[in-house]
Amino acid sequence: MPAAAFALDGQVLDASGQPVAQAMIKLAPPQLAVGDSTYTVFTTPDGRFAFPAQAAGTRLTVRKLGFETVTVPAGDSAQIRLTTADNLADQVPPSGWLPRTGADDLARANTVLQCTGCHQLPSEKMQHYSRMLDGKSEAEKQVAWKAMIDYMRVKFVQIGPDQTLYDPTRMDFKNVLDPAAGFFDAHDEAQISAFLAKHLPTRFDQLTQFDYGAPLGVTAHTLMREIQLPQDSFVREVGLTPESPYLWGADLQHNRLLRVDPRTGEHKPYPVPYDGPTGPHTIVDTPDGDFWITMLEQGVVGRFDPRTEKWQLFDKFGTYEMAHDVAYNYQFYATPDTQGRYWFTLIGSNRMARLDPRTGEAVMVDTPRRDDQSALHAALYGAVITRDGKRVWFSQLSGGVGAVNTETGKVDVYLPLAQGAGPRRMALDDQDVLYVPLFGTGELLIYDSTSDTELARVMMPDPNNAAYSAVWDPWRRVIWIGTSNADVIYRFDPDDRSFAVYPLPSDMGYLRMITFDRRNGNLWTAYSNIPTGAGPSRFLMIDPGDRINVGQAP
Repeated sequence: MPAAAFALDGQVLDASGQPVAQAMIKLAPPQLAVGDSTYTVFTTPDGRFAFPAQAAGTRLTVRKLGFETVTVPAGDSAQIRLTTADNLADQVPPSGWLPRTGADDLARANTVLQCTGCHQLPSEKMQHYSRMLDGKSEAEKQVAWKAMIDYMRVKFVQIGPDQTLYDPTRMDFKNVLDPAAGFFDAHDEAQISAFLAKHLPTRFDQLTQFDYGAPLGVTAHTLMREIQLPQDSFVREVGLTPESPYLWGADLQHNRLLRVDPRTGEHKPYPVPYDGPTGPHTIVDTPDGDFWITMLEQGVVGRFDPRTEKWQLFDKFGTYEMAHDVAYNYQFYATPDTQGRYWFTLIGSNRMARLDPRTGEAVMVDTPRRDDQSALHAALYGAVITRDGKRVWFSQLSGGVGAVNTETGKVDVYLPLAQGAGPRRMALDDQDVLYVPLFGTGELLIYDSTSDTELARVMMPDPNNAAYSAVWDPWRRVIWIGTSNADVIYRFDPDDRSFAVYPLPSDMGYLRMITFDRRNGNLWTAYSNIPTGAGPSRFLMIDPGDRINVGQAP
């Protein structure tokens, strides 16, 4: 069939002829080539749906939790019938195979933190491995999972960019396997292998119960669009600015930015002009339309002007420091402190770094960690800056949350968190309230940074969702939370502390940071499965369908 270049519509009914509300309808081409798009809408209470005129494709896939998935030609959309599914095994995200509560909550949290940091848990390959342990004793399974953890230590150093400095073929194998030098130590290894041996199923063909844990937030006006990227790229995050008509992706694998035209899907590479690997990771725009890009190799960070397509690079942090995040404010702008200096987290040394872009001067600030903990295990991660620029908050994957006073250069607040909590990318709202998704425990920590008071810890709908990021939406005044293990995005309303769920169009929806199109308030993110090519490689746009009036950015 030719691609449908018109406003396609139809209706979804169940086997008895009753309408199915909030069903997901995805319009796609027969095969996704680089630059192609899919479009996803949702049904009304009477089961009707309609695609916008720009949507094109040849086949429709209809999904709704509790019903069998159906794929039909785009021309057969008038009435689509769904039948009830008794077995949900093929419908649930990976989080559905893990216990939500139980006596081993600490071990569960640490397992989610350490394993889902790189891939969904249990991934398809992990399920295959677990099937082979069917019938083994718990002790035998634990030995097998310990062996797998050693294998993961090797795989971990194989996920760097082209020409990485951490090439395992050039490294001492004893150091690769040394728990004291890695992200997961000997205690993690024992705890994780015991949890998997006891709680991970060895059969994945039958599941009768699963729910999202909160109502769906989608409406008939919700629209999602995926843009296919090169499968061999590793685009961690997407950047947008009103100063550029393009989407910009940080491609860690190939040491470059990837420019994508949202109108045509065409892409163009912009290599980082630096000798050797850089591993671009995080991309955040500034109010004047530039991007700051952090890079995980050689201590490099860069400022990129998308209008002139010119780079300004800084490499004063040290070769193995691994710059991870640049501090951003409540508007999700990379923002300097009161002295015009930008702040970065250095995951390789557990230090904050401030950089004066006018002089290139860099100053490091140590952050707390246990005496028996390596810097890499503490894993200094996210950073946000307060409205007045006087405090930068940081998070540690295996530590806590703290703040550096930007005027004194000293840590003046530190909140240790339980092992396995796993704070990652945080958000500050316009009142400097801090929202910290706890990747391992599935909680949302809410903290008033002006009075240094913890306000609440709210359990997210699915405690195994592996929430990677939170971002404050200044137009809707809500928090959006990207997940790595549940194939959903959460919307959190601080006023009544309620959640709404937005299912993703694709399985293996391994999300990182969420950002905004400041011209219309739409959300943008990227699927970022590790290693490269292991899952969808796509940009994802979400128009929640609330038709807000963006106007001037708050």
